[in-house]
Amino acid sequence: MNNAKAIFIKQLTGLIKVPSLIIQGILFLAIAAVFVFLATEDSECYTDSCVPAYICEICEEDRFELPLPSGVALFAVIFIGLALVGSASGQVYEDKTTNNLRFMAMADVKPFQYLLGTAAAMIIVVTVMLTFYAALGGYIVNNMLWFMTIGVSGGIVSILLGIVIGLSKMPILATPLSLILGLGPTIGSVNETIARALRFTFIQQVNIAMADLNEDLTSNFLIIGANGAVVLLLFIWMHRKNRFNL
Repeated sequence: MNNAKAIFIKQLTGLIKVPSLIIQGILFLAIAAVFVFLATEDSECYTDSCVPAYICEICEEDRFELPLPSGVALFAVIFIGLALVGSASGQVYEDKTTNNLRFMAMADVKPFQYLLGTAAAMIIVVTVMLTFYAALGGYIVNNMLWFMTIGVSGGIVSILLGIVIGLSKMPILATPLSLILGLGPTIGSVNETIARALRFTFIQQVNIAMADLNEDLTSNFLIIGANGAVVLLLFIWMHRKNRFNL
């Protein structure tokens, strides 16, 4: 556990000294703030335009649309899906390119200790960032527990996935996967094909849960947990010899 603690301190220090993850979180938070303070509500229909109301009603009936979370929660989902996978993978890739990972292996650091230390450091940063999202979105007063729990749960899976990708032979996969996870739920809210494709992904479950935190979230947590278990099993299989694949 001393190795895991040392890695935790190293990674947390690195996240503070080179705050790319924090900057991304603040950027999405700032955009969310613009939506909160400047965006205007859409009218219920096109009654003020040249489109008759009855036609608008027909369009609404035929259009596929999943429930969307609030503007702040939406950008929290993007932060969890887009920023965390890329940042976790980038953290590992940096350790590879600087030979830190090789030195750790020579010092008898085990892959699970590296995973534990790196993930714990990133989870602390994510939890702090999500607290600001909760404050901006008004969740401090209402549904704070569920907002943080569902957000951190999704964040853990994102971080695990990013670390696994970073430790793999194809770290380049982090970029397209983070884009899919970050933007997929938003696009899927109006596209049934994409929504069906993302149905059993952890990020879609975070998105759906944040759309209505008053609903029963049991199935959402079960699917998020199943995603995390799959990623963890992949990590175990990759390091079945209990050493890094350098």
